[in-house]
Amino acid sequence: MLIVGQVSSKEEANEITFIAKLFIVGQRARFLASNPQAACAEDEEDLEDEEDE
Repeated sequence: MLIVGQVSSKEEANEITFIAKLFIVGQRARFLASNPQAACAEDEEDLEDEEDE
C-alpha cells in the first residue's frame, strides 16, 4: 500500500490511519485463512502464554 500526497487536515490523517489499519488487519486475516497450520500454532502459543501467567 502506497499513500502519496499531502495530508491537509487532522481528520484526513485519521481516515488514512484507519484505512491503513484495516489494510493490515485484512492482510493478516488473509494470511491466517490461507495457512490454517499457522493459525493453530499461534493459538497454541497464546494458550502457553496464558498458562505461564
